[in-house]
Amino acid sequence: MTKHLDARIQKSQAMILAAGMVLLSKNSEATLSDIAREAGVGRTTLYRLYDTKEQLIKAIAIHCLEVFDAATEHVESEAKSALHAFHLMFRAIFPLSAEMEFLMKLGNLEEDDPELVAIYRKQKEEIAQLVESAKAEGSLSKDRPTPWIVNLVEGLFYMSWITLNENPMEHDALADLAFHTFCHGVAR
Repeated sequence: MTKHLDARIQKSQAMILAAGMVLLSKNSEATLSDIAREAGVGRTTLYRLYDTKEQLIKAIAIHCLEVFDAATEHVESEAKSALHAFHLMFRAIFPLSAEMEFLMKLGNLEEDDPELVAIYRKQKEEIAQLVESAKAEGSLSKDRPTPWIVNLVEGLFYMSWITLNENPMEHDALADLAFHTFCHGVAR
């Protein structure tokens, strides 16, 4: 019985996170009741999982960051070089436009939460390590500061989200464009 209950809770939680991500991206004033209705769950179920809207927003943000981690898990094992890893990373992340949109619209809330800050810093550090690997292999210029390149990568994520909203493109074409732009700007 507990296993069945756990599966129902997990399913409800997934539906709430998905509905919350979409609704809050469109309207930051959406209420928990709006989200419960969109998710197809009772308000009691939602309130049992999340006491406040802030708790739900944090849960969605963590979910989005974890989705990015899961999507890029294969990159290191499949990449032929550090530079190729950037291309694979762009291709893995760009289809996650709903998650990207939520995080972009989230703003600086993550600065107020140590758990979100830790996840975000870890992801930035992983990109910095990839930059250092690419510099060591000679595919990125060593005279460009690593933090600048990391911010460039984040900027390309942001630009892709804006481009997707203004002019829908295939995710792979957008990833290839970002990679070409990345290479042209920092590659030898």
